Amino acid sequence: MLELVDVCKRYPINHGRGERVILDHVNLRVERGEKWGILGRNGAGKSTMIRIISGSDRPHSGRVIKDMSVSWPLAFGDAFQGSLT
Repeated sequence: MLELVDVCKRYPINHGRGERVILDHVNLRVERGEKWGILGRNGAGKSTMIRIISGSDRPHSGRVIKDMSVSWPLAFGDAFQGSLT
């Protein structure tokens, strides 16, 4: 199982005078054997969420629970939409 519980991530902007919320209390549960894709517009937080799941980045708050390995995509699906990456 892979579970994100109330995960939040933000980045500083304007030389530290503000912040941009990238992930805002994200909850997700993926059971063993399930396959998921992450879709969204540019800047929606897809890469940030993948980095947090992989452990290469940490959330500001919330938890990531993993008791299985995670495989990353190796190919594109059948459709492409220019506004999504």
